[in-house]
Amino acid sequence: MKGRKTAMQCSSSVARHAGFVIIGLAVAVGLSLIVHYLMFLGEEINPYQRALAAAVTVPAAVAVPMLVYIGVLRERLRRFRHERNFAAAHDPSTEVLNGNAFATLVERRRSVSVSEAGRTFGAFVIIEAECARTINRDHGYEWGEESMRRVASVIRTSVRRSDIIGRLSDHSFGIFLPGAGEEQARDVGERIREAVANAPFLAEGQAIHLKLDIGGVIFEDQIELKNMMRIVSEQVELARRGGEEIRFDCYSAERKPASLGCSA
Repeated sequence: MKGRKTAMQCSSSVARHAGFVIIGLAVAVGLSLIVHYLMFLGEEINPYQRALAAAVTVPAAVAVPMLVYIGVLRERLRRFRHERNFAAAHDPSTEVLNGNAFATLVERRRSVSVSEAGRTFGAFVIIEAECARTINRDHGYEWGEESMRRVASVIRTSVRRSDIIGRLSDHSFGIFLPGAGEEQARDVGERIREAVANAPFLAEGQAIHLKLDIGGVIFEDQIELKNMMRIVSEQVELARRGGEEIRFDCYSAERKPASLGCSA
């Protein structure tokens, strides 16, 4: 919907700019004719002076507005490209990265977080808000999306600028924490859980408690994103079944996933 609106705005802008070009051309021709007419009326001005005055006046009168106009047009084009690229890479509702952009960026950043021992390390966390499904059913889709926007806002304020946030499904988010250890990742999850639980959420005037299920993996070696997501999804499910609110696992070349679950 947002992309279609942007395209319509672009078409309208092109038509408007075409009209400005035609009007500008007409004004430039008219101005040139007027200047030449006035120059040739003055008998006290010799031909050389007339030509020099016309050569300076006409280009200056035409070029300055046109250069200003071109500058404005380039700025609008730059803004349009930025909005188009943003829309292509972000979830339109929560404005965090969409699934494809999130996966691409995580794969790029995963190889950057290297320890002194030469190993890739960090944390990957999935946050599921099953309550969003209930809100969708009882109050409508827009209220369910409003609850996800609330969760996304809390996540943004709880992580570092270098961390990556993405929407993985209609009720879950992923967070990639490059270079983070178990304590840091657990602290992030706990901050998010507490902030969401303590912030009142009203749907059609009804107070609803937003409960999150959080799972994560601490990796200390190369691991593909799909394997990280599989491990973390298992942790989220185990946390949900076991009544835990946060549960982490650890992965390394020597140590395959082994539960580091913690109940908060």
